[in-house]
Amino acid sequence: MTTTAPVTLWNRSFVIWWLGSAQSAFGTALSGIATSFLILHQTGSAGQMGVNLALALLPGLLSPLFGTVVDRLPLRVPLMVGNVLRGVIQLGVGIAALRGEVPLEVIYAASFLTGLVGAFYGPAAMGVTPRLVPPGQLQRATGLMQGGTQSMQLVGMVGGGLLVGTLGSAPALIVDGACFLIFAALLPLVRVPARASSAASEPFWASLRAGLTYARHSPLILGLPVLAFLLNASFAPMDVLLPGRMDELGEGPAGFGVFFGLLLGGLAAGSFILAALGSRVDVRRLSVAGLVGMGVTILGLSATQTAGQMYVLAPLLGLANAATNVSIGVIFQRRIAPEFYGRVGSLMTMVGMAGMPLVLLALAPVADRVTLGTAFGVSGVVTVLAAGAWAALLRRDPLPAPEVSVQPAPA
Repeated sequence: MTTTAPVTLWNRSFVIWWLGSAQSAFGTALSGIATSFLILHQTGSAGQMGVNLALALLPGLLSPLFGTVVDRLPLRVPLMVGNVLRGVIQLGVGIAALRGEVPLEVIYAASFLTGLVGAFYGPAAMGVTPRLVPPGQLQRATGLMQGGTQSMQLVGMVGGGLLVGTLGSAPALIVDGACFLIFAALLPLVRVPARASSAASEPFWASLRAGLTYARHSPLILGLPVLAFLLNASFAPMDVLLPGRMDELGEGPAGFGVFFGLLLGGLAAGSFILAALGSRVDVRRLSVAGLVGMGVTILGLSATQTAGQMYVLAPLLGLANAATNVSIGVIFQRRIAPEFYGRVGSLMTMVGMAGMPLVLLALAPVADRVTLGTAFGVSGVVTVLAAGAWAALLRRDPLPAPEVSVQPAPA
């Protein structure tokens, strides 16, 4: 890896990383719809969908172990291996679906293995963007990364709903696998500056303990994973119950895709707006405002009676989510020392991801009897309460001022 620090935002490595992440997100969006409706149409049970989602998320509990490994390796290794393995798994399930009904056990195993690889890949990906752009451009780069990813998720959701509704789940799963493999082929072109870290020279368990000790010294750092836990727990019912609700309203896979497409459209628009504003936005205040906006919008969704009403609120939820995600991403990257990105990021992933599978497993036995309105009502209240707790943490642990980079004058 090169040790040269980036001097401009639009350097080759950042552009490739940005575009590669976006096209990979497109395939993942297709796969999410395809897998959900593959299980729903084969079993007719929302509870089985919940079990599958939980199995995909449970490996996140091992993230601290993977994060410690990531901090000891060149970043390109987990990034390339992660994309190749996930591509092969999705291609395998897609080809099996082309031949007929896929055994539920095979789908469960594929979801678990994909989640296991993702638990290794995620901590590595968290540390890439800050190393590809100048410090003063970090807030803008974070908005661009999330905006690009969410734009392609929007295309994947809308296109995926139509594709699954007309051709079935198999083509979407195959496209997802191909997207992962394309991203793996692009990664050798991304040159990440080397990081200064003592983790590689430490014993494994000493390195893991060092990461936990680092996280404990700040209430804000400890609060990031707790906040992620609450948010994931509050959104879990949406993934389980929304496909069935769309079937009840006569919208089916296309309606499911439209709802999440509108939500992601709001996410993408909000992220690109924040990228344009850059460091002029106070990310501390924005993160609290975003959480409040999410809670209020989810409470509004709990009262909807038609698909049209849900479609109106979906982009508003996306805008509020963009404000929350971009600001918390910047807070993480600015508050955590780069040599601890993998270990602290994986701790955040582990605690955050635990919320969704725990709720999914709890919902599985009763998912066919719980209404979407009830689930959204509880989720909205939890999110508003989380906003208050997060505001209190920010007052106790202020962020360092952002570094400002001076861009070279044009020739």
